Amino acid sequence: MNYQEMTDFELELLVAKHFLGEGSYSYDAEKSEVYLAGMDGGDFLPNAYFRPINSWADAGPIAEENEIGVVKVLNGWCATNDHVKHEGVFFVDPSPRRAICIVFLMMKGGE
Repeated sequence: MNYQEMTDFELELLVAKHFLGEGSYSYDAEKSEVYLAGMDGGDFLPNAYFRPINSWADAGPIAEENEIGVVKVLNGWCATNDHVKHEGVFFVDPSPRRAICIVFLMMKGGE
């Protein structure tokens, strides 16, 4: 899977699937929005946006729980899950949050 070519919405939807789990999110493809799921009397209600590429509040827990670090490099931000042996996965992107999301997906079995 080529994450570089995916839109932010497509990446956020995949991250939601792996990080939040089925039933914990919903989405509106027309609006390109992912929502945290909420239930009110049996009816589904989106109660908040899930935007890890645009929000540190959403990207931070992903990085922390999966031990993904990010550091500024010459051509962007490098996110990695291995800071010692350099045998893990890494990705460089102009956005540190997008780099974190892509490393997270790579760790879950992507490219």
